[in-house]
Amino acid sequence: MKHKSFYLALLLLVILVLNSACSALNSANPPPDAGAPPDAPADPGEGAAQDAPADPPAPGDSGDTGEVLTCYHVTNYSLSFDHALTVNEQGTSLTHILNQDNIALLSETNPDDFTTTITTASPQELSFEYIGVLGSCSVAAGGTVVVSAEGYCEGGIVYLNITEDWGPTEGTMTCNSQGVPFSAPGAAFTHSGASGLGEEFIITDDSNGHTVMREFQGGEGYHSWTLLAHLTEDIESVPPVDGE
Repeated sequence: MKHKSFYLALLLLVILVLNSACSALNSANPPPDAGAPPDAPADPGEGAAQDAPADPPAPGDSGDTGEVLTCYHVTNYSLSFDHALTVNEQGTSLTHILNQDNIALLSETNPDDFTTTITTASPQELSFEYIGVLGSCSVAAGGTVVVSAEGYCEGGIVYLNITEDWGPTEGTMTCNSQGVPFSAPGAAFTHSGASGLGEEFIITDDSNGHTVMREFQGGEGYHSWTLLAHLTEDIESVPPVDGE
């Protein structure tokens, strides 16, 4: 499954669970008598405007404006995660947000053949949330995702296989001041880039690092990873570039 459709599938699964919970709520609470005035529904557009995040930056790679370095200029790395996806359709506006955070990556170079491997120091648990509206109901939910990455560096390019294990979603849908709890299962996915060798990052001394960003099909938003390189202080010990 492509990573673009993976996140959309997670969000649509939550919407499906919400629709089931909404149907159960309507069955438990039949509509009022025909003579009684109906409750005024909340304005979905107003709710969506309050819940939706600010416009994301334009998709694409960024942060590679600094000097491009070799694999041997780096001792360790950190990889940050950022994600926001919104689906708007037929009275539903639901936004999935990953709270931005990062993990530490360790770099180890073999002195015999100069190959450089990269591993996660410790898998990190990040939090995510869903906010939005479903018809006249508001939705608030959340959960955690465990992230890790491994790969190698070659020719000044870092190739990372990034694994995201999304846990179950737990939340509440509130309709006419009545809350209905719901849950949806999670799923895991590994991102290996277009080549299958890994998502590709350029090693740079830019303080913003190098960002790889993906836009979504079927929704509005982005998913991004930013690699920051922590440079070695002993530059004289760095092998020549053609040693790679």
